[in-house]
Amino acid sequence: MPPLGAPPMYSTPAMLGLALLSLVTALWHFTLGALDYANAGRYEGLALILLAGWMLVYGVLTLIRYVEARDAMTDPHPRTPMYDTPHQSRVPLAGVSLAGLLVAGDIAFALAAQHSLWHVLGLLLAVLVARQALSIRPERGED
Repeated sequence: MPPLGAPPMYSTPAMLGLALLSLVTALWHFTLGALDYANAGRYEGLALILLAGWMLVYGVLTLIRYVEARDAMTDPHPRTPMYDTPHQSRVPLAGVSLAGLLVAGDIAFALAAQHSLWHVLGLLLAVLVARQALSIRPERGED
């Protein structure tokens, strides 16, 4: 449990950074999936598009939760506590898992010489998402 008076985990700049970085990574991989759909094959491209879709949903939901937490901090009459939610520790884990799957996909496509440079850049974006998600510590209350 975070110390009394600490901001909710979802309201921190680290969480906003994770959400925005997830959105950029998802859009980057959507583009790569579309290119790989045309060049590498239907199923390979669809797999990357599906992973990018999951990352997009993750980024949007994280961004929505960030905005809700920022709004709740200014509520003069809060209805529910913003601390110690059951899913709070699972948010970084989901981000690391999705980023890990994208890293595996990028490595496979880069080694197969399908838009190698673009997949290396996508790999770096996915690693940044994983690093940002790992830097969030719900038990401490912030990043």
